[in-house]
Amino acid sequence: MPHDPYSLAGLLVVEIGLRQAWPFITFTSDEEIGRPTELRLFIDTTCEVRPPPSHTLDLASDDPAGTLHALLELLNLTVAVVTVGPDGGLVLDFDGGSTLCVSGVAEAWTTHDVWWLGDPHADTAH
Repeated sequence: MPHDPYSLAGLLVVEIGLRQAWPFITFTSDEEIGRPTELRLFIDTTCEVRPPPSHTLDLASDDPAGTLHALLELLNLTVAVVTVGPDGGLVLDFDGGSTLCVSGVAEAWTTHDVWWLGDPHADTAH
């Protein structure tokens, strides 16, 4: 069952990692609000963490773990606003001014959707 990306609003980033070739961000909430207590965002395209110093994540590199440095800037931040663009891109604005912009465009190396949400405790990522 697909998860609504707008449900990320109000959730806290608690984990940054790599599953197979996909960087991921795990979000959680302590509140009982009728949705999963944890959601994981998998990324399979380019994305950017702002503000400066801006880190552009090039997932096509030989070392996908190299993308994690920029994502670590989001650890312990809460999602304030979620925007899904007409091209399918995802923008997460965090309390404190940081922003994650995930492209809605597949790259030559994209093997799945450009991004997707999943249950971090499920057996498969997608």
